[in-house]
Parts: sequence; C-alpha cells; structure tokens
Amino acid sequence: MSAASLLKRPLLIALAVVMAAAPFAGATPASAAATSSLSKSAAAARPAFQLPFPCGQQWRLDSWGHAPALDMTKEPNQAGTEGATLVAPAAGRVNQSFLHANAGNLIQIDHGGGWFTTYIHLQVRSVQVGANVTMGQMIGRVGHTGETSNGVPHVHVEQAFDANGNGSATWGVAGSERVVQMYNGASYGTANSQTFRNVTSNNTCGGTPPERYKYWVDTFADAPGRSTPGGTRTGTLLAGTNYVYCKVEGPVVSVGSAHNKWWLQTDLDTGNPWQNQYVSAYYLTRWGNDEARDNNGNTIRDCVF
Repeated sequence: MSAASLLKRPLLIALAVVMAAAPFAGATPASAAATSSLSKSAAAARPAFQLPFPCGQQWRLDSWGHAPALDMTKEPNQAGTEGATLVAPAAGRVNQSFLHANAGNLIQIDHGGGWFTTYIHLQVRSVQVGANVTMGQMIGRVGHTGETSNGVPHVHVEQAFDANGNGSATWGVAGSERVVQMYNGASYGTANSQTFRNVTSNNTCGGTPPERYKYWVDTFADAPGRSTPGGTRTGTLLAGTNYVYCKVEGPVVSVGSAHNKWWLQTDLDTGNPWQNQYVSAYYLTRWGNDEARDNNGNTIRDCVF
C-alpha cells in the first residue's frame, strides 16, 4: 500500500470435537510434576502479554475441550479470520517456525524468563527461527493449515512456561507445558468449554506498531494487483513510495528487454480484496531485471508459506 493513502465461515462444532479428541501428532508432553503448577516467582515474571492482533481488533476466544489452549476467530461471526494479521504479544525471539504435518504452519516465540507462546494453523509464517521480534510486529497470518484445523480458519494459541528448564516449551497435548493464558492482565482458558466474545486487542495501542517487517519501495507506474503471482486481477497499487512484505517467484513479466520473475506481497490502494495481494517487481524503479530490493538496497525476503 502507498505511503500517501497509507470468510465468513461458521466455526464448526466438529472443530471442538477434533481439538478435544485428537492431539497433535509429534507434540511432546512434559512430566506431570513439571506442569502441575507455577511457582509464585515464575508467575510474577510472566511478560505483559497482549492479544496477538493489531490494536482495536475484536476476537472470539474458545477453549473447547483443550483448555488452557485457545482457538481464536475474528469478530463478528468469524468474518475476516482467514488471512488476518498475527502479531507478537510481547517482545521475544523466534524459537520454532516450520510446517507441521498435523498442526500446519507453526511459530513458537521465546519471550524470556521461561515464557513461550505458540501459534498453529497459520496461512503464512513471516518470521524464521532466530529472528528477534517486538510487541506488535507481524509474525504471520491466520489460516487453516494442518489436518487438525478441520478446514476451519482460526489460530490455535498456547502460552507456556518452561517448567523443566530445557530452554523450550512443549505444546499441543494435555500434560504439555502450556498454562492458563493472560492478556492485558486478564485470564482466559481456565477451563474447557469457555467462550469469550468480543475480546479487544490493546496490542501497541500506545504507539505505532513496528515497521521493520515492511520494505519500502518506489514504483514507477500504477501496478496491477493480483490474488496470486500472475493470478486474478484484484486491484491497483498506485505509483509512488509503497511498502511490501516479501517476495515469491512467479510468471515473468516482461516489456521489451525489461523483465522480472519476482512478485511482491503487499496491500493495494484500491481493490477487493486489497490486503495481501501481489504485484510484479517489474514496477520497481531503482533496480534491474529479476531484482527485488527495497529503496536501501536490501534484498526483500522470501514469503514463507
């Protein structure tokens, strides 16, 4: 999107059955002794987690049959859940980022002091292992990847404390190191079958969210926006200074001797849908054939799916 202008799908009851009955294959439980309770000192050290969504958004939180884990869908009525921006609930370092056979795209963040958060079923992972993140920084997009998503867009979220001190946190099954979740000082998921409606995110409401996951580029002409690289036309990215998120290889766009194989994920200025669409890197003004760099010469990172 330019600096200048800077599914609705019901949450099926089958999701509750699947998530309650079928743990994620490959998830490793911790010992019962390690997860039975948190010491007062550990609980006091919990980061001031905020809901992992941009400021002001409202989300529904369900514990179903797997408390204290929570499944989160966007209000009202889950509309806009698929592809919604997921942000870090607190500063930390990415501990895991990979595609799991049952859980789909998964990210785990080490927030220090033994505290971790885990996110699964993501459409897109925007950070890789070792990346440092700040509160409010985009880390991915909500989706429905993995068999245990039951094909329903949502993000499965867990907070965990490394009770056994091994430098990581187990997730996904009863007996793992996951704990009751807290956001903005309130507790959620203390028992199964809980639903919290219209929970409002206060993430980075006190200031501008970090911009370092955006690459600023100049485009020499209005660029057609497409749903996928080379796919259906959805809108337009206006000429000027714009931000993009990442690049992916696709059909080559060429005019005369100029050509470019890269497509840039961005938010369009006009169109429907306008978020998370693609424009050809052919429209970048500063670089040559098959280049995808920002205005400072930094290579735009690959999109991680």
